[in-house]
Amino acid sequence: MGPASNDSGTDERVTVLTFDLEEQRYCVRAESVASVLSLTDDAPLADASDPWDAGTTAVAGERVRIVDLPRAFGSTLRTAARVDEPKLLVFDATDDDGRYYAWLVDDVDVTRTVRTAVLEPPTVRTTYVKGELELDGAAVVWLDERTIHES
Repeated sequence: MGPASNDSGTDERVTVLTFDLEEQRYCVRAESVASVLSLTDDAPLADASDPWDAGTTAVAGERVRIVDLPRAFGSTLRTAARVDEPKLLVFDATDDDGRYYAWLVDDVDVTRTVRTAVLEPPTVRTTYVKGELELDGAAVVWLDERTIHES
């Protein structure tokens, strides 16, 4: 599993999974996502004091730590009007307590294969973003799941 950036000057083909948060499109390496689930009741997450550790749930008998990305990346730390059925991106990585990570997102789209050579540096300096690219005429922010899970 090699890095998905072109820091070394290589041009790799990487499959990414696109998803939405509010009005922005994001992506992450598809190979790091174990499953995508619908979340019918996100009310317990609304009261979490820390969106980076908004609670846990059980998925297939495993404990999953939820990162509330709409609150963590949104314009405010409060829960804005949520979509009716947000999604959970469950990752194959675990924290120090053995819990898997999951990101709460508004909607999940499709996987796409992209070339790392088209990745532009982020417009805002942050460790969570690998870069930006264009898909179907729209800007997409590529998130680095490893740095987010270290938060």
